[in-house]
Amino acid sequence: MKQLLPFLFALTTMSASAVTKLEADSMAARAQRAYAMGDARTALAAYDSIAVDHNSAALQLNIGNCWFKLGDVAHAILHYERGLRLAPGDEDLQANLDLANEQVKDRIAEKPSFALGTTWARIRGGHDPDQWARRSLWVCALFFALLTAAILLRGKGPRRIAFTSSGLALIFLALCIAFAVARHNEVVDDGQAIIMEPKVDVLGEPRTGSKVLFVLHKGTKLTVLQEANGWYEVQLPNGNVGWMPPAALERI
Repeated sequence: MKQLLPFLFALTTMSASAVTKLEADSMAARAQRAYAMGDARTALAAYDSIAVDHNSAALQLNIGNCWFKLGDVAHAILHYERGLRLAPGDEDLQANLDLANEQVKDRIAEKPSFALGTTWARIRGGHDPDQWARRSLWVCALFFALLTAAILLRGKGPRRIAFTSSGLALIFLALCIAFAVARHNEVVDDGQAIIMEPKVDVLGEPRTGSKVLFVLHKGTKLTVLQEANGWYEVQLPNGNVGWMPPAALERI
């Protein structure tokens, strides 16, 4: 009986998970039908319910589309950005984000980025953290196999090739690990945010009544640097810095 209990518990857990997945699929189908019929609000409610336990880039795309259809560009941008955190380079997410950003009032030029850094970021963003972690395991196994071959082989030529190949594998392993860590940090980082209020004064100090440095509008993306006295210090892509109340924005 004692041996049977863990099995029954595992079976019950698997069944509950299966039901949850089936329910999510059913809700997604209803949401798609509602969206196709023009009922974006019903579709949004269904997608939001699914997102509690089954988040994905595709789901964030659908939620963003619902908000966009409802005329809320800020929430649409927020969810497109969240989707791109999960699937960098996704063409549908990027295209819809670009379309939504065209409706944002603020036009802020980004600082010029280092070309090599941009290239590395594009390569790193091609896979999610789990994919880079799996590649790290494969390359690690390859490295030890090549190293073992280099030790066991007798001929000078084959040993040299095996040692050289193991060195290259070690370099690639280090890159895979670095990319896995960097992508994980990108996914969990909540430093970036979207302004949700129609208009926000960005102040020079974290207190009411201080000098207004500039004004921002809903949908603008920025970086939260720190919190002090119930205020956020934020930075724009062009490097401008100021303070605003936390209620004015939502973190990605």
